[in-house]
Amino acid sequence: MPFHRLVALRLSEWISYFLTVVPPRSRRSFVELLCGCLISPEGWVTRALSSISLRCHWTTYYKLLERASLRTQALAITQVRWLLQSLPKPLIVELVVDDTMVLRHSTKAPGAAIRFDHSHKHNRPSYVLAQNWVGLALTLRTRSGKAISFPIRLRLVPSTGNTHKLKIAGALLRAFIPHIPVPVRLLTDAWFMRRRLLLPLLRQHGLQPAGQFIGQVRKDTVLLRDPPPRTSQRGRPRIYGNKYTVEDMAALPTEIVSLDLYGKRQKVRLQSIIANARFLNGHPVRAVWSAIYDEKHHRWSPTRLYLASETDLTASEIVVLYSNRWQIEPIFHNLKRWWGIHNLWQQKRTVLERWMQIRCIAWSMVQLLAETLSEDFPMTAVAPWRIATPVTAGLMAQWLHLQFLRVPFWKGYDPKSGKFQCPAPAFWADTDDPPRKKVA
Repeated sequence: MPFHRLVALRLSEWISYFLTVVPPRSRRSFVELLCGCLISPEGWVTRALSSISLRCHWTTYYKLLERASLRTQALAITQVRWLLQSLPKPLIVELVVDDTMVLRHSTKAPGAAIRFDHSHKHNRPSYVLAQNWVGLALTLRTRSGKAISFPIRLRLVPSTGNTHKLKIAGALLRAFIPHIPVPVRLLTDAWFMRRRLLLPLLRQHGLQPAGQFIGQVRKDTVLLRDPPPRTSQRGRPRIYGNKYTVEDMAALPTEIVSLDLYGKRQKVRLQSIIANARFLNGHPVRAVWSAIYDEKHHRWSPTRLYLASETDLTASEIVVLYSNRWQIEPIFHNLKRWWGIHNLWQQKRTVLERWMQIRCIAWSMVQLLAETLSEDFPMTAVAPWRIATPVTAGLMAQWLHLQFLRVPFWKGYDPKSGKFQCPAPAFWADTDDPPRKKVA
């Protein structure tokens, strides 16, 4: 089957799956908004609408975004189920929670407030006017064994305080973990390694806990030994053992291994031990001290401490698994640059989150197309200078823009069956390489 027919078939099947959670009255307009996001990589709603052939006046689509009948959470849960069905069934699902800031010039933007900038970038003050987003990403393995992250949910932090970030992260985990049929592993940085977020994850639900975690913590985190055995002395037994001192940690055996981390082979120095974390009420964890050797400057990087609730994992496995957390950073980069969140003008938090959820679904579809149909991708028609290189989501988005620009997607929806059939552009031919659309 030609490549363009395969893409149309996949899009028809996937979009029809999402229409089951959209009210029948809004399905045709939702199809146009979603397909507009597939064609236009920019964040503006007007750019997405101008990329396709519209059926209604532009106010119809803005009212759909403002309407509470289109549930953002229902779309996100459906996206999780769709991803788990479309990719090979994993043994364990990795969830990544992180936050990012988007600079703003106006205090009228929803969630805009004066916030501390942890990035410490040059020529930027320590406190900036910005929005704070908490994101949840789902990391899955493709058929080739590659780990790829999909944006699942983005929530805007209110303009007062930072404690809302933990509340939002906990609400995201409680909302999505029950819909994942396999065990869950949470990957997070040092800011979200807090007791109120991790202890509910470790509670038993049946025979197994709700999830596990791997995260980075401060190097001075209190780690304790097992309590000594009970003696005949009077008084309550000890709950915690003695604290691991700096001398105890320096005396641990050290191993140097070569691991595939952050896209390349690197030499890593490891030390590990099983201890009890005081901030987790003495829950046993495996602590790993890791340092990466810098080949350019011929020195070791600062030592970082990782904690994992799965004590049966080795130190090398923990460091490799934690490196998957970094895949949420490209998602935030796309959020700010390609999805155009800098340019969004929505005045309500719910409308802004609903539009970003539609963009998350569209970008996940582009990622999945790039992973599942990479063998038949017409590289010579899109980017002939990149032949023999992997097919990325950006190349797939460029091909979709060339092929589906100004297509009336609303004609593909059948209100009687509730299904969507992707319409074919008029210039498509039954060949493996459709001709490139001429631009005046």
